[in-house]
Amino acid sequence: MKVEIKRRPVKYARLEVKPDGRVVITAPEGFEVKDFIERHRNWLEARLAEIDGLRETARSGFPINGEFYTVLHGGKTKVHERFKTVVLSGYRDEALSGLKAFLRPKLLALVDECSRKMEVSPGKVSIRHQRTRWGSCSPKGNLNFNVRLVSVPVELREYVVVHELAHLKYMNHSKAFWRLVGRFCLDYRGAREELKRWWNIIGLNPYWRWLGGKE
Repeated sequence: MKVEIKRRPVKYARLEVKPDGRVVITAPEGFEVKDFIERHRNWLEARLAEIDGLRETARSGFPINGEFYTVLHGGKTKVHERFKTVVLSGYRDEALSGLKAFLRPKLLALVDECSRKMEVSPGKVSIRHQRTRWGSCSPKGNLNFNVRLVSVPVELREYVVVHELAHLKYMNHSKAFWRLVGRFCLDYRGAREELKRWWNIIGLNPYWRWLGGKE
């Protein structure tokens, strides 16, 4: 078990298992880490076993809309949904730009449809390559989405859109916020769990690791 300890001025220790199998513990100075690991050993072993089980799936190709496409290496990045292939540029920035171009019209259509149903008016919509979150909503009502959403099933993408649009009414995660999300995404709890699984798959996928500068 690879354990990374981060000493921070936090009130409570936090335990996280990264997609690459690293166990990251964030804890204050003087906190006894060994006992903390032993108390959570069963949970840790279950999470690590789950990640091991996802490795083979993650190496099946490039994930698009929840399916794994065959990768062809070429000059300009392009997704062919009919043939389930992705032409991937050898340059990271160009590859990410191509994936954003593919995702953008699909995402804008979802934002338009969901915002009308939810009776909200979002501002600017941006797509970025983020390391820690699927999306965000600024105090000005601008929405930001992760280009990694190109990889997840459409229903999970829709949940992320509903989640961020709900922040236009509630800039928090209060009960009222979750009630609003639940009106437009009945199984939002299941969607959240499935998104965690996809975050791990993407973290293990060799093409996404290359896009993130890890390989």
